[in-house]
Amino acid sequence: MIRQARPEDAAAIADLIGAAITRLCAADHHGQPERLTPWVAANAAGAIAARIADPAQRLLVIAPPDGLAAVGGLDWRDQPPVRGRVSLLFVSPDRRGAGHARAMLGALEGELIALGRTEARLTATNTARGFYLAQGWTADPAAPGGALLGHALAKTLA
Repeated sequence: MIRQARPEDAAAIADLIGAAITRLCAADHHGQPERLTPWVAANAAGAIAARIADPAQRLLVIAPPDGLAAVGGLDWRDQPPVRGRVSLLFVSPDRRGAGHARAMLGALEGELIALGRTEARLTATNTARGFYLAQGWTADPAAPGGALLGHALAKTLA
């Protein structure tokens, strides 16, 4: 049920990400509009459509018949040939706790391996940091955090 995102998915992906940020990431935005608004806006349908069309990025979705459950993204622009970056991973708030994040992360890591990448990087939110650590990711002290003061993490892929 995990598949590559299609252009016609852009609006639904943007809605899922907006809902996840708003409802699940309070530990990161604290309800402050100056943090929340730009984060959601950066993931609007137009930006998602551009990511879908970008050959240096890949978006995957978990798409059961009743709507999107999760979205995950990879980006290998400006990365060494052995490295890829998990650029995003969000689960619909209504489907949290069903294993979708774990399944999506496994699919993203598998995509990087299939592309010949042996190293992965990401910037985790406060909300998601514990999840990634439980999946074998470790702190990457050499990398700076993101605009939301995220946690730089790394993983060596099999």
